[in-house]
Amino acid sequence: MEISDNEFKESLGKRIKSIRTGRNLGVRKFSQLADIEHHQLLRIEKGLVDIRLSTLRKIAIALNVKESYLLNLGGSNITDNDSDITERI
Repeated sequence: MEISDNEFKESLGKRIKSIRTGRNLGVRKFSQLADIEHHQLLRIEKGLVDIRLSTLRKIAIALNVKESYLLNLGGSNITDNDSDITERI
């Protein structure tokens, strides 16, 4: 089942916030660690912006997790279209 872009951004933001708060890091402290503006971090955590890959990487490094961990939002790694792609190859 596919999710909308907005749902994806919201889920990613919630995941980032959950990990950050689980490590007892405030917004300002974490934004310094990740080298991003604190207002940008807040917008990312609320799912209000499209996140750049370079920003995602900074956040992952500051959280000491892989980018792929942040992007695994509970769905399957296989889409319904994978079988179609395999058949076309």
